[in-house]
Amino acid sequence: MIISKSIRLASSLLMIFVLNGCNSSEYTKLVNRELAKGLRYDSVLLGIKFGDSRKVFHEKCFDLNRKKMVMEAASYWVRYIHDDSLMRKPAKMNLLFYPTFDEKQTLTGIDMKFGYEGWSPWNRNLQSDQLQGAVKRLLMKWYGGNEFLTAHVKGKDIPVKLDGNRRIMIYDSPPQHVVVRVQDILHPMFSHNVKD
Repeated sequence: MIISKSIRLASSLLMIFVLNGCNSSEYTKLVNRELAKGLRYDSVLLGIKFGDSRKVFHEKCFDLNRKKMVMEAASYWVRYIHDDSLMRKPAKMNLLFYPTFDEKQTLTGIDMKFGYEGWSPWNRNLQSDQLQGAVKRLLMKWYGGNEFLTAHVKGKDIPVKLDGNRRIMIYDSPPQHVVVRVQDILHPMFSHNVKD
C-alpha cells in the first residue's frame, strides 16, 4: 500500500516535470539539467563553503584577515582585498561580502557587493551599469562552468549562472553597485525559487 502510493507520487511528480519541461524557459531547463547531474559545488569564496557553521565562517575570515586578504567593513560586511587584473579596468573594484545563514547557523549563501573605487555620481565610467560586464567576466574566471543566461526572477530579467547546486545571480543596484548572490539551491531556504 505504501509502496504503491510512493510509486503514484513519483509518477505524478515525473509527469509534472515532463509537462513543465515542454513550456519551460532556458533557465528552468538548466536547473533541471544541473540538478539531474547530482553534482555539488560547495565552494563559495576564498575557501568559504556552503555548510560552514557561523563559527567556521568567522574563523576563516579571521585567518584571511591575518593573511591580509580581507578586512572588516561597515555593518559587518567583509572587504576582500584583491589583486586581480580584471578588477582594475577602468578603475579598481571593491568587493564586500556578507553571509546568509539558516536557522541552524549553517552557511547557505553569500551576498557580494561590487563597486568601483573612486565612484562618483558624475563619473559615467564608474556607474553600476558599466560594472556589470566586468563582474560577469570576473565571476566566470573565478567559478568557470556554465555561462550566464538571462532569467526572469521576481519581475526582473537578470544574469544567472548555475553549476550543480550553486546558483549565482547578478543584480544591478544603481547607481554605484552590482550585487551578486551565491546560493545553494538545494537548501530548503532557496529551493522554492529554483524556477523562474
